[in-house]
Amino acid sequence: MKWNFKKLALATAISSTMLMTTQANAGWFDKPEPTFAKTQYPIVMVGGAFAFDSAMGIDYWYGITDALREQGAEVYVTNLSSAELNEVRGEELVYDIEQILALTGADKVNLIAHSQGALASRFAANDERLTDRIASVSTSHAMNKGTHFSEGFRDTVEEGSTIEKLGVPVINFVFNTLELLSAKEDAADGDYDSSARGQQDLLRLAQATNREKVAQYAADYTDMAVMPTQDCMTINNGEQGEVDPAFYGQTESNGIKFFSWGGNQYSTNVLDPLDSMLVPIFGLFVPDYKEEGGFKWDGLVPVCGQAIGKVIKLDYNANHFDAINQLMGLGSWKLNIPAIYTKHANMLAQQGL
Repeated sequence: MKWNFKKLALATAISSTMLMTTQANAGWFDKPEPTFAKTQYPIVMVGGAFAFDSAMGIDYWYGITDALREQGAEVYVTNLSSAELNEVRGEELVYDIEQILALTGADKVNLIAHSQGALASRFAANDERLTDRIASVSTSHAMNKGTHFSEGFRDTVEEGSTIEKLGVPVINFVFNTLELLSAKEDAADGDYDSSARGQQDLLRLAQATNREKVAQYAADYTDMAVMPTQDCMTINNGEQGEVDPAFYGQTESNGIKFFSWGGNQYSTNVLDPLDSMLVPIFGLFVPDYKEEGGFKWDGLVPVCGQAIGKVIKLDYNANHFDAINQLMGLGSWKLNIPAIYTKHANMLAQQGL
């Protein structure tokens, strides 16, 4: 057999070059790590009333935490008491934040809160134990002014009445069952699992969300500089009120940036069981919410109470449960709820948060 050493040498050189090029370019066609929602500091999600982290395979932040993580965010979910006083929930959140800071080694965290979770987040942001440990507080459909439902409930379900004695224990059983389900070791949404909470009580929740009680709690435990200086609940005899943007509160206080957004629809999807069953039940305790001149609300909280810090938008076509993409994504047809959160995380990242 006659060898052609020139051709052999050329073939060897080409093969070696191709091998080195392939190795050098390995990963060119790999999908890059997503960074759109990657913030400097971890994101801590803070749920509201009726909250849980994950139960029976359903996340409270349905599809939202998944979307954030898929786009690069480091996300941790807290599980505060679902029916408790604001002071208790605030202390629970302080503990959870301390645990997450220790777990991650991060200098600070960004809080994203829904509903009553805004009140717990404001408590934590004003707590000296977390001085310089919170970068931002962002709220969705916040309960900064309480809810008309609370007073309506107490007007209907009088203290010591038969309906209180028979009905409240049933609802408490539901709350406590949800608490047990979400406290299971395999039920956490993410790498952090809050400690199991105590007994849940609808009557304590009703007290915690009473408008006068919320106002007193906010004055005692939170930084009021980020709240609007105009009390929207006193406009139009306390029924309907929109805060003039000129009266919005500070966007930053004590080194913490505050943001808020919300919606003004009480029902957005007739196929959503929460819209067709639960929201109308709330409406029974607030009979004038549909009347002309009645206040604007999202099915649970007044729109004017959603404003805090830098107000991004308060007129999303969304109700209180759409804000967390419930029930299981059957929310507003007009919105991509998870995208609202990923875009917000991107904005936080652009601000170095």
